[in-house]
Amino acid sequence: MITQKIIKKVEEFVYEQGVPPKFHVELSNEKGQWLAKKLKANKDVVLLGTLLMDCQLGKAISEGRQKDHVAMSAKKAEELLSKFKEITKEERQNVLQCVRQHHGVKKFYSLEAEICCNADCYRFASVRGVVGGIKHLRDMPLEDLVNLLSAKANEKWKALTLDICKKELTPQYKAIKNFLSKYES
Repeated sequence: MITQKIIKKVEEFVYEQGVPPKFHVELSNEKGQWLAKKLKANKDVVLLGTLLMDCQLGKAISEGRQKDHVAMSAKKAEELLSKFKEITKEERQNVLQCVRQHHGVKKFYSLEAEICCNADCYRFASVRGVVGGIKHLRDMPLEDLVNLLSAKANEKWKALTLDICKKELTPQYKAIKNFLSKYES
């Protein structure tokens, strides 16, 4: 069983990493919890999934292995979760699939994995997420920032699968793309 002690330990670990920024982690958590409640999914599995899905992104970036961050995060999540005997084998497996599948797959392991993938999309396909991204990435050269935000918005838009998210994010995604298209170097 996932306990508050486990959630607290995982949160402490994730926030110590610094990347992704706390703002983006909290945005995914918030949207994940909203979706889990609305779709009657396991909220604790979704919470651990949204916390852990990018837990090694900073390390991957620092090592020049950003494309490996999903596998690295899944490995670290497995390592962390194996320390907690209270968590069931099924819960652990579900959380690990949330991490592995957060960039999208043809067929999700569970509703919780699909929710984590869609919650992750809010980081760059919502106006709130993009504004937080600009704040976090403000030291990046402007042209690089615009290109990154545009590419991330497209990537997250393509990963969306839940109609409820598509409905909410359609006008925001269009506004983001329109706004970024106005930048001229």
